[in-house]
Amino acid sequence: MELNEKSAEMEPPVLQITGLEKKFAGCAALQGVELTIPAGQIAGLLGPNASGKTTLLKTIAGLLQPTSGKIKYYKNAAHGPQARKTISFCPDTLTFPSWMKVRDAFTFYREMYSDYIQVRADELMRNLELKQLSNTYINKLSKGMKERLVLGLTFSRETRLYLLDEPLDGIDPVGKMRVIDTILSMKPQDATTLVSTHLVKDIERIFDSVFFLSKGKIVFSGSSEAMREEKGKTVEQAYLEIFTSDNFQLSDVSGYHDPAKAGSAAKEYTNESTI
Repeated sequence: MELNEKSAEMEPPVLQITGLEKKFAGCAALQGVELTIPAGQIAGLLGPNASGKTTLLKTIAGLLQPTSGKIKYYKNAAHGPQARKTISFCPDTLTFPSWMKVRDAFTFYREMYSDYIQVRADELMRNLELKQLSNTYINKLSKGMKERLVLGLTFSRETRLYLLDEPLDGIDPVGKMRVIDTILSMKPQDATTLVSTHLVKDIERIFDSVFFLSKGKIVFSGSSEAMREEKGKTVEQAYLEIFTSDNFQLSDVSGYHDPAKAGSAAKEYTNESTI
């Protein structure tokens, strides 16, 4: 094995979560979530509506305070306000002031974040067809164009972790293709992108790994490639089998990962940020 391959294997994951719990008024929204994603991957956080996807992403992003558990970021960025400086989060909805135009939103990001890259922002505006709308008031945009705008703003920053919450929701087929191509084109080797969605068929081809979330629990995680090659299943097929059959055995799917047995890899790394 080459030296650079060994170095890549020893590189700590960009995101590692162990035993994450989140409760609202005593109701468990997240239950013992275990999740590890290395650098260079696009990972899918898949599950039906109300499965806890948005809660998990907001907790990772530092917008929600977890009840218990550990979140370890690359280079141990602290959870909370500090995390928001090292993570670029694309929410499913974002409210803009009525006076703000498309160009103003990019100006705001440039002044707000030191990791904003103007050349990247210009490229994103062209690819997402936002350039010709730079003087348009954001509240006049369609839902699909607003989604593109938020995606462009998210990737205008150069960070180690990108979190995208339902980026395809409300977008027409052509728009979906542009969004997917943008996510692929913005995939640097040293960063990780975690995408939550329930529209599995539209986007599954870009995922290196997937995590299925049900009622606040990770019920399956594995390699998309292994799933296809060893079991002949698409991600969508595995998703439908898991979420529509009470008798389906998760271990029948290649890459099955039992969260209860996780943790050995986490011991290889120290200096965890404890929540």
